[in-house]
Amino acid sequence: MAIEQQVFYIAKCDICGAHCDEAGDVWLWDTTRQLAVQQAADTPGWTEVEGDIVCPVSDAKHDEAREGDSPLLAAPPKDAVTVSFQEAS
Repeated sequence: MAIEQQVFYIAKCDICGAHCDEAGDVWLWDTTRQLAVQQAADTPGWTEVEGDIVCPVSDAKHDEAREGDSPLLAAPPKDAVTVSFQEAS
């Protein structure tokens, strides 16, 4: 049996996790993260904020994110690492 692996990316709102879809029924996907975010940014109501994406929901967190005073910008980046040291006793 032949097997083929396919990897694809679906943009999700960085505030609530909603998938970017077409008319509420078909998820929009692409072959890279950047292309998926760009496709979502081109979808009516979706907004790109500093490389992240925000869906069209209107509430305080989503509205703040779209205005540029974003909680996304205050969060550590997706590849951040935290290190802590304890003093030896």
